Amino acid sequence: MAKRATSLTIAGLVLVAASFFSVLAAATTHVVGDSTGWRIPPGANDSFYSAWASARTFAVSDTLVFNFMNAQHDVVEVPIASFNSCSAANQIGSTYTTSPASLSVTTAGVHYYICGFPGHCQAGQRLAVTVTSSSASTPAAAPAPPTAPATGGGSSTVPSAPGPNSQVPGSAAGWAPSLAFLALSSLLASQFLF
Repeated sequence: MAKRATSLTIAGLVLVAASFFSVLAAATTHVVGDSTGWRIPPGANDSFYSAWASARTFAVSDTLVFNFMNAQHDVVEVPIASFNSCSAANQIGSTYTTSPASLSVTTAGVHYYICGFPGHCQAGQRLAVTVTSSSASTPAAAPAPPTAPATGGGSSTVPSAPGPNSQVPGSAAGWAPSLAFLALSSLLASQFLF
């Protein structure tokens, strides 16, 4: 009987450990811009960072790492209106001034980042990422970047608004299935072991 209880205990611990590690493995670290890093894109290419983002899938619990030259760039998360106008007004959270800046994504939806140094956002140093509530097998398309803010009465192109299910503030749904599995596994193991 003791041998059976020991086997069940080991099986239960293996199941719990596997559940825990599956939660940890779900998070991905994304180095923004890869080897280019976070700077004014080559040729002031306004689509550089949107092309980079469209080749990736972003999920809640992922980390964005911004590599840049200190005192020459920074990272500011902003709402869509500030992103479209290249303004650090109404920023969300702190300004990151020290590289590498690692930002953990904690909510689903579209997140907007700019460099707050004058002229940098207008030259293409801005990033919009669409974050899902859990890991997906195919890359999520990032919204197309708007054109540079117009001067002298022109207009700028604004990306379409996120879909009805694309933003769930405060959601950690990506962790929920694994945590539920962990809790259920622990409960079942305790029923069989004691």
